[in-house]
Amino acid sequence: MLKAVLLLTGLVFAVAVIAPGILTRATTDAPGKTEQPVLANVQPDHGGLVRLTADRSGHYRTEAEINNRTVPVLVDTGATLIALRYEDARSMNLVNPGDKFDVRVRTANGEGRAKRITLRSVTVGTITLRDVDALVSEQGVLATNLLGMSFLKRLARFEVQRGQLVLER
Repeated sequence: MLKAVLLLTGLVFAVAVIAPGILTRATTDAPGKTEQPVLANVQPDHGGLVRLTADRSGHYRTEAEINNRTVPVLVDTGATLIALRYEDARSMNLVNPGDKFDVRVRTANGEGRAKRITLRSVTVGTITLRDVDALVSEQGVLATNLLGMSFLKRLARFEVQRGQLVLER
């Protein structure tokens, strides 16, 4: 029960963090102007050190290679686990139609369900972790994939330093 509450809390916090950035971009961008998200903003150093630069809204977005497939992610310290969009998880054959989504989650859009899975590998820059716990949301629940604490807590450190998020294994 405590795990479910923590998962729900993490997802609610994640959506609360994402929504203002989306609203800010929607209201500040010039009409007709589209901005491509900065996904390849990883600056790898030696020894499993990665530096991420914040986007215009202050969020740390990058790409992660999950089970050998590259997907965009938002780093979210408020998410207990990595949370994947159904659509991305389906394209990686992590879920199938008819699978049970038996973990209740609460988001800014309301309640939803998710399926708990274990990812074979997750790579960000030069850092690779194996056997990482994750959730796959029901279709349409998440707008973006979240790189949550099931990845971050296994690092030696993660901190903001001179405007960059530093991840070190």
